[in-house]
Amino acid sequence: MAGISVHNRLIRNSSSTAKARKAAEAPAAQAPQDQVRLSSSSSAPSKAVPNFGTWSAGPRQLPPGSYDAGTISKEQLAGLKKSKNPQERALGETIERARKNYAELMQNGSRIIANRNEGNGGSPVLTILPPGFDPSKETRVHTHYHGFTPTVADPKGHAARTTEQIAELQKKQPQTVMVLPETSNAQDGNYSTQWTNVKSQAETTNQALRDAGVTNPTYRVVSAHSAGGEALRKSIANVPEGKGLQADRLELLDSLYGSQDAISEWSRTANGRDLKSLVYVHGTNNTNNDAGLRKAFGNRYRRVEAKGHYEANHQMDRFPD
Repeated sequence: MAGISVHNRLIRNSSSTAKARKAAEAPAAQAPQDQVRLSSSSSAPSKAVPNFGTWSAGPRQLPPGSYDAGTISKEQLAGLKKSKNPQERALGETIERARKNYAELMQNGSRIIANRNEGNGGSPVLTILPPGFDPSKETRVHTHYHGFTPTVADPKGHAARTTEQIAELQKKQPQTVMVLPETSNAQDGNYSTQWTNVKSQAETTNQALRDAGVTNPTYRVVSAHSAGGEALRKSIANVPEGKGLQADRLELLDSLYGSQDAISEWSRTANGRDLKSLVYVHGTNNTNNDAGLRKAFGNRYRRVEAKGHYEANHQMDRFPD
């Protein structure tokens, strides 16, 4: 499968303890033996990341600038929210929303990693590891761009129902890791979502996985609801040859407000040709906005009808891999 892949996977044996000690003493310029590399088809180079094998003695230490929403200290959170850097303040606000609105997820065993993400223009990204996540098993990765007024951590009862769907999805597919990029101007209540921060969905997802220590991704879903389609358009436009967008399945959830032409053109790129399926869930978009997509993707294309605009988002990740 093209896109995110794992190279030089660790093969452990009975002498792993001695090898780990030897690796720890190796020069800093050498990557320890318990590290792997994630390939990236974006413009950024791949980076070595700790394999989950290093978690044997407990949760891995997060890289600088990453925070566990469930364990961040009051002092750390206050420091972010009072920072002179507006992106640090936004990160603090995002973590605060996650602590409040994803409290039940965390109580049930989910781990939520938050950080600023280069592929997302320095704006926050949440990565949600599901309860009982087994790093030795194959991992599904779902990256979702929200619509016009939600955030990456809305309370239950929001019309988009993203919070409820994450819990349902991770119960149904226990090895699903959610990657939730945030806008540059996210705030509580109604606001005009601006995806001006987006640089590359591919690198956003890759960095989120690196920072959370997820090293065995095997199937990728990318979805966009409503104005989130603009994030896909920018990802295609910002990286040569359409390499800023990577997916095995692409879900367009009533998001055709101009992005459809760029996605149709993307079908001719290597990443577009590697796409296994494209699902368009039609709610209130103009009826024929998907004509170009149908032609571009042929038998990989599927259209589904929804009762309304937010109801389209309720169809997120309800299709077979």
